[in-house]
Amino acid sequence: MPRPADEDLVEYLETHLMSQNIYLNAAGVVDGTLELVYETVVPTGGVPPRQVGQVIVALQDHEDWDPRDVAATVTDADGVVHGTWEVREEWLRAVEDGETSEEEFTRRAIEAIRGWGPRTELEN
Repeated sequence: MPRPADEDLVEYLETHLMSQNIYLNAAGVVDGTLELVYETVVPTGGVPPRQVGQVIVALQDHEDWDPRDVAATVTDADGVVHGTWEVREEWLRAVEDGETSEEEFTRRAIEAIRGWGPRTELEN
């Protein structure tokens, strides 16, 4: 069972992502991974790579953020899943430490996007 994410972090993300049309619906921690479910306006389905960056930048800007694995599920307003993405803690730390470039981080993050067009969130 997921454990709730830090309330300050959730509030921060809700506030900072809303202006980018990203609406956080749920956040929890499972086996150390921050798992997010958010709603967005995605007219043709899929996950816009720019959104991954927007969420990661918001996380990094939070004063108490400590890099960890992040996994997200992206839905539309009706709860239809349009895709998922993940970013690994080691990728975040490597960029922070200057061991890898922003371009390499971005390439990895884009490759980790799994998008598909409309599928209901509750399908098994």
